[in-house]
This record gives sequence, C-alpha cells and structure tokens, in this order.
Amino acid sequence: MKKILVILLLIANASFAQNKGIGLQDCYEQMLKTYPLVNDLEIYNQANELKLKNLNSEWLPRAELKAQATYQSDAFALDIDLPITVDLPEGSKDQYKATIDINQMIYDWGRIKNSKKIEEANLKINQQNTLVELNKLKEQINKFYFAILVLQKNEELMNLMYNDIAQKQLTVESGVKNGVLLPSDLDVLQAEKLKIKQSIHQITNQRLAAIQILSEITGMDLNADVSLELADFELSEKSEYNRPEHKLFEFQSEQIDASGKAISKQNMPMVFAFGQLGYGKPGLNMLNNEFDSYYYWGVGLSWKFWDWNQNKRQREILSLNKKFIESKRESFDKQINIALNNEIANIENYQSALISDLEIIKLREEVTRSAKSKLDNGIITSTQYVTELNAEIQAKINYETHKIQMVQSKVNFLFVKGEL
Repeated sequence: MKKILVILLLIANASFAQNKGIGLQDCYEQMLKTYPLVNDLEIYNQANELKLKNLNSEWLPRAELKAQATYQSDAFALDIDLPITVDLPEGSKDQYKATIDINQMIYDWGRIKNSKKIEEANLKINQQNTLVELNKLKEQINKFYFAILVLQKNEELMNLMYNDIAQKQLTVESGVKNGVLLPSDLDVLQAEKLKIKQSIHQITNQRLAAIQILSEITGMDLNADVSLELADFELSEKSEYNRPEHKLFEFQSEQIDASGKAISKQNMPMVFAFGQLGYGKPGLNMLNNEFDSYYYWGVGLSWKFWDWNQNKRQREILSLNKKFIESKRESFDKQINIALNNEIANIENYQSALISDLEIIKLREEVTRSAKSKLDNGIITSTQYVTELNAEIQAKINYETHKIQMVQSKVNFLFVKGEL
C-alpha cells in the first residue's frame, strides 16, 4: 500500500512539474546559466590572475645571459718613451666574453602597485561589459515571451471562431435542406472556415518560430505547447536607476583615476641593484690577455626628470576622458527618462483601452447572437453573420492583446529602470 502511495505521489509531482507554467524570471535565470557569453566572466578572471602574477614578478630578480666575440682594429697599449727597453703589456684585438647580468628592483615609487589597480579596474570593466550585453538579452526575451502569449491567445480565439462556424454550418445545412436558406449560405461558411484555418496555420507557425527563438536565447527545452505565465508586475516608485550601464560608467571612472595615479608616478626615481658575473678574454683587467672570470655589483638610480610635459598632457587627456564618460552617463539617463515616460503613457492607454474593450465585447456578443438568430430564420445571409462574428472575435483579440501588452509595458518599465 505504501509503495502504491509513493508511486502516486511521484506521478502527481511529475504531472505538476509538467503543467507548471514558465515565468519570465525563469527565462532570465536560465539564460544567465546557459548563454555562452556567461563564460567570459570566468575567462576575464583567469586572464586577470595571470596579469597580476606578471606584475608581482616585477619584484623578482631578473637574470640575462649574454655572450659575444669581437675583433677590433686597435687595442689598449701604453705608448711611453722610456730610457730603457721594457716590454709593455698590450690589449688583445680579439676579445670574448660571456656574462650573466642580474637586476633587482628596490623601490619603484608605487608603479607596480598602481599597475595592479589598473588591471583590477580593467577586470571590472570587462566583466561589467559582459553583464551589459547579457542584460540586453533580457529585452529580447521580453519581446518573444509576450509575442508567444499574444499569438497563443489569438490562436485560441481563432479556434473558437472556427468551432462556432462549424456548428453554425450544421444548422445552415439543415436550413438548406428545408429550403429556408440558400446553398450559397453554406458555401460562405465553408469558405470562411478555410480562411480561418489558413489564419490559424500562419499564427501557429509564427508562434512556433517565436518559441524556437526563445528556447535558443534561454537554453530551455521549450515544446510547442509550452505554458507561459502572465503574471502582473507592480511598478516601483523608486527614483534611482539600477542599470548595469551605470556600474560600467562607475568602473570606467575608477579606471581613469587609477591610470592618473600611475601616470603621476612615471617620472619618479627608481632605485635598483645590479650585478654582473662574467668570464672572458680579457676580464676586467684590460692588459691581461688570458681568459679570466670576474664580477661586479652596485646600486643604481633612474630618474626621468624632464619629459617635455608629456606626463602633464597625458593627465589632461584622462581628465577629458572622464568628462566624456560623464557626458555619456547623462545622455544615457536622458534616454531612460524618455523610455520610462513612453512606457507610462502606454500603460495608461492600455488601461483605458481595456475598459472600452469590455464594453465593445459585450455589445458585439449581443449583435452576434442576434445575427445568429436571424440567420437561422433566413432573415440575413451567412456573409452578414460571418461579418458580425468576425467583429466579435476581433474585439476579444483586441482585449486579450491589450491585456498582455499592458503587462509587457510594465515589464519594459521595470527593465528600463534596471529592476528586472
């Protein structure tokens, strides 16, 4: 008995999972898990780690192996007139040496530290650019998600119309047999059925194409009969925006600040240690023509104290770039305000349209009922009946479309503000 209950529960849960509708947020979350662009976030992390390791290695000693062989036209010699004959040493014209040069940074005035900050800022910019691109995909999801809902509702209403005409066709057939109605009335209904069937076929193809695109964007396995939820969304009264583009502008400003600090350190002195271990002919003693080993070490200072104002101009360029970013931010905010005002106007239009749609539907249903009765009694033709039925169905399509479009405008409003 217990086993049977467990099996029944599993079947019920499976059935519930299959019937559960897919929400807009589900599409967002799945896209953020499966879309190939998401992998770029980790790739940027890995690249940044390698760059930081390279910068940290700047503090490690650098060793370089060098070797050379030369022949020169003259060599060192002591040209002195002495009262007695003495063999004075002379340098060799052919010389050979192999050396290992070692350099060690001692103090760089914060250059490496600032370079690391620039790389960290670049990482934030690259990752935020990826998030901006992923956020744009939400806009595409919205478009096809609501398009599917509209097409599903249109298809549903067109099928109802098809069934109504099919039923009315049976009544007309009886009327034709009894001589109340003309055979042409039956032909009109048959032609209308074919026309509706054709329209349903076109709507179905459009719906399937939209489902395929939504499936491709989200990475979800959506079947032809997918059930999408039409949830209502509450509009936020918050005045601030939370778009990923704003974070991008912020990170770009941080990168410019870090670059400015790095540039200000470029002309500061650097202190370093150096040494050389060598073997050659001659060694350090230029008058010794034998192969010999040698070494030396020391401390050095490098200071670029004059650069013809290049450093100053580089900082001025950064200042202009920061103004450019601020200008882009202001322009972006203005575009957001325009888009929000447009969506608010759309929502208000749909709200008023829905009220009038309900009144129109009520009137159209009365007209259709009257036309149906008149057709049964042979007062009007099938063409007149079909015209009234079409008007009723179109009124219902308008109502369902406006209802979906109002929700879509709310979603667009929240998306533009960065709250989805």
